Amino acid sequence: MTICIRRYRAPRASLSARQGLSLLEVVIALAIFMGSIAAIGQLIATGVRGAVQARLQSQAVLRAETKMSEVVAGFTPLQGASGAFADDPLWSWSVTSSSGSVDGLYMVNVTVAHSSATTAGKQSYVLCRLVRDPQVAIDAYKKAQEAAAAAASTGSSSSSSSSTSGSGP
Repeated sequence: MTICIRRYRAPRASLSARQGLSLLEVVIALAIFMGSIAAIGQLIATGVRGAVQARLQSQAVLRAETKMSEVVAGFTPLQGASGAFADDPLWSWSVTSSSGSVDGLYMVNVTVAHSSATTAGKQSYVLCRLVRDPQVAIDAYKKAQEAAAAAASTGSSSSSSSSTSGSGP
């Protein structure tokens, strides 16, 4: 008796069976990948543009508040002043004012603008505030100083005489 052992072999796949990716599948995968990269690139560009605009708007507000503080302090005149900021010449400012309903009270508008070649870089901000005429406060301060000086000079120039009376030991 002879024993014959045969190994079981799975039937071979036909020649039409797939052993890899076709060129069409690779091209479609690359197209999807490139489309997603382009979309991500646009999102990044939009984010950068928004960050630049936010930074410039914040700077515009700070510069307008600074210039308004100078107007309130009397350092910058109320009427028709304008110029560029010393630290960055791309930023310009202008001050306009109109008389209010009360004497010595003005509606002051401070406009700050950033000039740039791009639309994202062109920013401006207008700050409006009621301001008392700083010259009124300066005049009142000078009058108070003169009055204090006059009082001090009249008080030191008049001599007071005092007499002591009493019994000595």
